Amino acid sequence: MTLDRYDDKIVKLLVQDARLSVSDISRQVNLSRSAVTDRIKRLELAGVITGYHAHVRQSQESAVSAYLALTFRPLSCELIQPYIEQVPEIKMAHSISGDVDLMLLVQADSMRRLHEIRLDMDSWPNIDKVVTHMCLANRLDRFGN
Repeated sequence: MTLDRYDDKIVKLLVQDARLSVSDISRQVNLSRSAVTDRIKRLELAGVITGYHAHVRQSQESAVSAYLALTFRPLSCELIQPYIEQVPEIKMAHSISGDVDLMLLVQADSMRRLHEIRLDMDSWPNIDKVVTHMCLANRLDRFGN
């Protein structure tokens, strides 16, 4: 689906604040409420908008975030998919190009829990190398978590 400038603006507004009313969006994009409603419905049906989410803030005192770069020998991202899905602290998992096969974002309640997750990964099939990159400061968060 190709987005025109109105669709693009509607999506950007909803990413910034999924609770915006259709009236607010219609004023900002200069379209009628019914046109905005129709466009949002079309974007949802086309899978451009996949959902509306409440983001919950973690406790800042103990929460830790880290990116874990995983390398497999032989390559086996599909083989570890069930393992990834069993760890609720893994918030994102992306197969990527380059020397690393899979990049995970882990948000744990404590350093102890992050360490447990990391140790469990050693038992995952075909793991060759895991490099942990700790997040020190949040500079930009367009996901809202």
